[in-house]
Amino acid sequence: MFIKLNFENSNNIGVFIKLTNSYCIVPYEINDKSLKTIEKELKKNIPIIKTSILQSKCLGRLIIGNKKGLILPSETTFEEYQKIKKFIPENVIVKKCPEKFSALGNCIVNNDFSALAIPEISNETEELLGDVLGVEVFKVSLGAEKLLGSFCVINNYGGLISQFVSLEDQDEISSLLKIPLTVGTVNCGDKYLSSGMISNDWIGFCGFRTMQSELLVMETTFSKKKIK
Repeated sequence: MFIKLNFENSNNIGVFIKLTNSYCIVPYEINDKSLKTIEKELKKNIPIIKTSILQSKCLGRLIIGNKKGLILPSETTFEEYQKIKKFIPENVIVKKCPEKFSALGNCIVNNDFSALAIPEISNETEELLGDVLGVEVFKVSLGAEKLLGSFCVINNYGGLISQFVSLEDQDEISSLLKIPLTVGTVNCGDKYLSSGMISNDWIGFCGFRTMQSELLVMETTFSKKKIK
């Protein structure tokens, strides 16, 4: 199920919110209506943590995580790190990443089993992804499209990918991740999928501009029925 949501009148909710199967991280600035919507749908199954990252509300693009771990930019403040450690489930590993790319969410896309990363990330970051998130890491290039994490959203059952990614790359990514991929858009034709939507294995949220036809594709793509 996908629920429409906004953040400060922006439909790019994925820029500001991080959702996994074991926690949800939101900015301090989230409005009460949006927060109550998230709380209602998550039903206290996982904690909702209010914080900032790098003293920014754009935390959805700055962090990488799954049910096993969370990776933060190296410049994350001590207070931000401590806040997350206090409220995140005890079994979730939290580490800082010395990667030169601070917007980790633009460079990496992952679920609970696999991660795709741009070729430019360091070997140290690649190793950290495997150790903290418990995933197999694949370095993938999308040609002229450098922001791999912006053009693809996945959970453990399927993924949505931008139509601007070539068919050859789509097939390669689907084969590496071992999940089916579907071409789609969000927020009335936006190709930057991860900016406009977030999803775990049982619930997803998208911007208010998302059309019914886009919602239908999302519902089908991320459904548990897709797994073989």
